Amino acid sequence: MKRILQAALAVSITVCFFIFLKTTDVGASFRLVRQLGFYSIFIPAITFLAGLAGASGWKCCIGSGAKPSLARLFMIRQTGNTVTLFNPSGAIAGEVFNARMLIEDGVEEGDAYRSVLLMHGLMILSQLLLLAAVLVRFLFFHSDELSPGMRLAAGICFPALLFAVAGLAFLLLGKRTETGEGRQRWKIISRMEEMRRLLAAHIRMYPRRTAGAFFLFSAQWMLGSLELFFILRFLNNAVDVWDGLFLDTLIIVLKSAAAFIPGQLGVEELANKFTLQLPGISSPGLWLPVSILRRARQLFWSGMSLLFYVQLKNRKKPVKGHGEKITPHTAPCCIGRQTGSTSGS
Repeated sequence: MKRILQAALAVSITVCFFIFLKTTDVGASFRLVRQLGFYSIFIPAITFLAGLAGASGWKCCIGSGAKPSLARLFMIRQTGNTVTLFNPSGAIAGEVFNARMLIEDGVEEGDAYRSVLLMHGLMILSQLLLLAAVLVRFLFFHSDELSPGMRLAAGICFPALLFAVAGLAFLLLGKRTETGEGRQRWKIISRMEEMRRLLAAHIRMYPRRTAGAFFLFSAQWMLGSLELFFILRFLNNAVDVWDGLFLDTLIIVLKSAAAFIPGQLGVEELANKFTLQLPGISSPGLWLPVSILRRARQLFWSGMSLLFYVQLKNRKKPVKGHGEKITPHTAPCCIGRQTGSTSGS
């Protein structure tokens, strides 16, 4: 049964990838890359640094036992991001892949799933805080250019973001107890609560590591936003770094609403088109070259992920750890949709 599921997963990823290739204008991507010339190197370089920051943050989320090297974590995470991008189950498949690779590298099963969930939660938390910060700045400089409806929407979104941040922080750190009757009646909720308690215990045990991971994930989002900043600058648009951070964060949040669509087919383009028409940034037709260049980056890292996967599987597997048991069948129920793929996916 396990082999059948693995084969089905591989087939679904392959099919979605070929659909992605078919709907991507590869020729236009290469033409734009040639047009940028030397400056096109900045795009994979920036996304590589963002991925490195994310892998470093993930390393801080792993307990005190065996830890893979930073290079190996980078390869695992990048491959997991590609699985997330091209698999219909989205973040669940990618994060389970990450956890299983950690287990194969000798990390205890419980610690592997806990590190993936903690990484996931801290990434969402850092992104929401960044979005709230850049939204305040955007409203301060461009509120006069917004329609009354957009000002109202922004006024609603800001407290909603703060509420979401507070709720996520409570889930990670708050103390709650469940009655035995509630646990028996709602097994899935009980498992989620058990995982939440394990995450809270890990955070209290390693507060400095957790703070370091949060800082590194914030750095990942900011570095990733430089990709859009450089693309806009190369296309002769006057934007600053803060504009790039706001636009990139908003695009990621919009794309997360359709995370179930394999390859984000059409979603990337729609998100770019909507976001790049905001006041102070609008430029007719700008979304098209931006989308093409970002698709080219996705193609590049998808190809690299295939090489990473071969390298990961060719390595001799160490003896697996035997510690706290959390089965792979229960862990995915605790993994929600990511607000956005990491940079480079």
